[in-house]
Amino acid sequence: MSTTRRTLWRLRAGLTVAVVALFATSFWLFQGVHQTANSRAVSAILEISSVRQALAVADRAAVETFLGASKPAGPTLTLPAEQEYREQIQTAGLNLAQAARDDVAEDVPGRSDDLQLAQGMLAVYTTLVEQAGEHYRRGDDTVGATYLWGAFRLMHHDEQGILKTLDDAQERQWTWLRAQFPSTWAMRTATVCWGVCLLTTLALLCGTQLFLRRRFRRDLNPRLLAATGLVVVLAAATSLAYLSGARLDEAGTMTRRVAETRKAEVEAERRFGDERLARLLVPVCGAPSRCGPTVAKELRVRPGSPAPVLPAETAEAAEIRGVTTRMRAATEYTGLAFLIPLLAVTVGTLVWSGVHPRLNEYRYRPR
Repeated sequence: MSTTRRTLWRLRAGLTVAVVALFATSFWLFQGVHQTANSRAVSAILEISSVRQALAVADRAAVETFLGASKPAGPTLTLPAEQEYREQIQTAGLNLAQAARDDVAEDVPGRSDDLQLAQGMLAVYTTLVEQAGEHYRRGDDTVGATYLWGAFRLMHHDEQGILKTLDDAQERQWTWLRAQFPSTWAMRTATVCWGVCLLTTLALLCGTQLFLRRRFRRDLNPRLLAATGLVVVLAAATSLAYLSGARLDEAGTMTRRVAETRKAEVEAERRFGDERLARLLVPVCGAPSRCGPTVAKELRVRPGSPAPVLPAETAEAAEIRGVTTRMRAATEYTGLAFLIPLLAVTVGTLVWSGVHPRLNEYRYRPR
């Protein structure tokens, strides 16, 4: 084999390997970002936050239900609080069912059935509240308060309560999301690999053009020139992944702010409920501290404590709209994934068809 033919063969083989590697790394980078953007993890996190917020409001309303009007038989149901309780429970149930459908963290180590467990616990909670209401209507304040206390503790227990179970489920979604492509070492590794493959491909294309021009004294090879242009187009298409990744990061940051805001709202509603439950237990026990060590330990405030100020909802609503907008924008270029294999195949075809005629000239005799 002549030196020229051997050089052309090596250049063609090198270009083929470089184009294949460029296709693999481009597709890895592009799909890695957009698969995460198309996941339902962010939706699940927001839905679980909504469930926790709705349940905290419902629990406070449940306590207020028995504090409104008083009759000789004791506290009775009042329409505004009862209506708020039922609306929030219904909202929580719907969001909880949707969160269970959007759960993407089945493979995260730990309990994988948190949302299903929360659904079962919520059914028990509503039963306890209904039993409390039934006993209060009969004038049995002590038994009614016992059921209400059981419901309150089921909701707020620091280790096994409904809100803690939902918090664990939400943390699993965050764990899954943090482990995904745009937020891990894989993004940096893919970027380095893609950059090396891109530069290598362009360098080989330019080197092949120079070799052909010097050896055959002809103008630039039009097919290799077209391949070079398509490689630039392929690089531009792949670079859209970084724009999507930036939008995804913004959505993640805003989602965390929403989750933190709602967490503060849950804590504020807990303090509301604590204060009202303490007031409700005074006629039964004389003082919350006389209801037993568990009640004294669990209640964080006492009757007459100032009501906490709930965070404003306006900023939170704007954040949620921002999350929705950025998640939609992050998936904007998902449909362009087909361009990467199409361009790679076209580049490979142009490389082979551009170099092969020169190889044929050296097939039969050395030069």
